[in-house]
Amino acid sequence: MSFAAKATSDSKATLDLKAKVIIKSDNLKSDDRQAEKPDLEHPRDASWLKSTPTAEASEIEFSKRETPISKPEKPISKPAMPISKPETTRLAGVTKENFLKTQSQASARQLLAESSTSESSIAQASENTESLRQRLTIEPLTELRIPAYSPGSTVGVPSAFGANFGDAFIGLAFSNRRPRINESDGALSAGFGLGDSERALGLEVNANIGSLRRFGRNGDIGLKLHRALPGKAAIAIGLDEGIVWGEANRDTVSTFYGVASKIFDLRPTDQVNSLSLTLTLGVGGGRFRSFENIENRRGGVGVFASAGLRVVPQASAIASWTGQDLNLGVSYVPLKTTPLFLTFVVGNVLGRNDNNTLFSFGIGYGFNYAGYRY
Repeated sequence: MSFAAKATSDSKATLDLKAKVIIKSDNLKSDDRQAEKPDLEHPRDASWLKSTPTAEASEIEFSKRETPISKPEKPISKPAMPISKPETTRLAGVTKENFLKTQSQASARQLLAESSTSESSIAQASENTESLRQRLTIEPLTELRIPAYSPGSTVGVPSAFGANFGDAFIGLAFSNRRPRINESDGALSAGFGLGDSERALGLEVNANIGSLRRFGRNGDIGLKLHRALPGKAAIAIGLDEGIVWGEANRDTVSTFYGVASKIFDLRPTDQVNSLSLTLTLGVGGGRFRSFENIENRRGGVGVFASAGLRVVPQASAIASWTGQDLNLGVSYVPLKTTPLFLTFVVGNVLGRNDNNTLFSFGIGYGFNYAGYRY
């Protein structure tokens, strides 16, 4: 075959191919037109959708429409404003108005609220700590000491110091004679205290039986209201023989008196024996009158006084003026931790009271029925 014939043949083949493509294209256009009008009478017959490219394109588009639009994996969020914990020192000295001007309203109010909460928490913690400290506080231990008793400071005259609530005493005395009665006899006395002379007033009540020979036939009851003062001092007013009974007391006149007492430590630095001196001064009627007034049944008042020197811790020497004569005595505590008192008295030393000297011995015991208060 010649080159020209071959070229002619190739040209025909090319034309045939073009014709086929044109025909195919026309067929596709015709099919497309048919696809645009589906058979509504037979909806179940959907084979036409699978035989044409247009149907495939429609399926793809339909599936794309049904696919939901998914949200991005990391949603875009607004950057959060960093909030730092406030420091109490940073807010010190800054007013609320100035702070709100320099910070945003939200962050500034939050910082202020947190600062207030912190301060209240600190205050609450401080209160809790103080409360716990108070509950756990232990009172300091104090040394318990057994009380040591002092000997007496007067003989025959009252003292301004007296019994308080819980204090009680009982005494028994013997003498070779009684004033104006020349026979030996004895007497019994007992008493107790009420109130508190350290805080307010103390009241001492005492009852006396005037004769052991004629026990209970005569006697009297007396009262003493006393008040303790700073500096080991006291004042008191009293009534002796306020209530009397018995034939021997028919001429007895009640004795109303006032008295003051004070203790002076002559050696205050001595812890063993301070050599205390107790001075007492008072005025009253009744038995404190002079002997002449008593004999003549005249009224009046008299002055009485006493001085007691504690020469050793358990003994004292006493001198007392009764308003009529001088009494001298010694008071002794045999056991310093036991309230047992022994008293030896020489009365009418100057002989001004019916010119007869009187000797007496007394024993007394004191106790506290409410228990010792340390």
